[in-house]
Amino acid sequence: MIYNWNIIGHEKQLKMLERDITSGNLAHAYLLYGPSHVGKYTVAKKLASILQCENNFCGICPTCVQIRKGSHIDTMEFENNHEPIKIGDVRDIISRCNMSSQSRYKIIILQSIARMTPEAANAFLKTLEEPSPNTVFIMTTGFVKDVLPTIASRARIIKFHLFSSEFLTKTLKELYPESDDETIKQVSKLSLGKAGRALDLMSKPDELAYFLKLYKDALYLLETDNIVEKFAYVEELNEDEGKRRDFIGVLTHVLRSKLFEKNALDKKEKFIKMVASVQEAGILIKKNVNSRLVLENLMLI
Repeated sequence: MIYNWNIIGHEKQLKMLERDITSGNLAHAYLLYGPSHVGKYTVAKKLASILQCENNFCGICPTCVQIRKGSHIDTMEFENNHEPIKIGDVRDIISRCNMSSQSRYKIIILQSIARMTPEAANAFLKTLEEPSPNTVFIMTTGFVKDVLPTIASRARIIKFHLFSSEFLTKTLKELYPESDDETIKQVSKLSLGKAGRALDLMSKPDELAYFLKLYKDALYLLETDNIVEKFAYVEELNEDEGKRRDFIGVLTHVLRSKLFEKNALDKKEKFIKMVASVQEAGILIKKNVNSRLVLENLMLI
């Protein structure tokens, strides 16, 4: 690697970006996509620093510090605040892009680009089609299909992926040599293949305990036939959107893990159908379908 990205994994993706930079083949727009907490936004910020820093991505100059803090004058950021990106925001982007630059580039980082309203997306598309000189858009999303096709088609698309538990275990042992094996094993399992979540769990014992409880809950609910307990748990989930989302992720992971158990050969088809049902439940809940009804049906699979 040419630059010290200080990021877990994704060497193929980082080398691709480095080739673009060193070959003079930098795209005017990048779309980084993949699951949450795998490092897409971190890569976007680091890429901005690499492009703007005049000291070979030193990490300590005013430019690097300002980008890290989100205060660099020519690097505009739209971090995901779970609010839509509206037409007014896009007009602000257009205005900033047309201003004279004090840096190498005008860089616009848009986390979760799918948040754009249709009106904003159409206005943004015009800017993306005819960008100002030395302007680079770096966008992130969970799924390419959630992005307006005309926007996605004008960006260089780079896919980010989940990591195996084995890879995370090895990496965490290197990063936290004094941590006990059991903690690292739990974190590798509960991070669901997400390096960002793994780092959070290593540094936040309360969060680790929370996900460990969800994992145990998922195992129990798969094994018990007690409908009363299952529906009572649905009530808990229905009151907490974050817990509901986390439980769906943990349950999916538990079922996928069961597919690879030695004694699961005769149940493989059943587990595959269950994974599909859980994923469908997650999609329906995101679409604001009655969450209680969706979760109750899920408990009956």
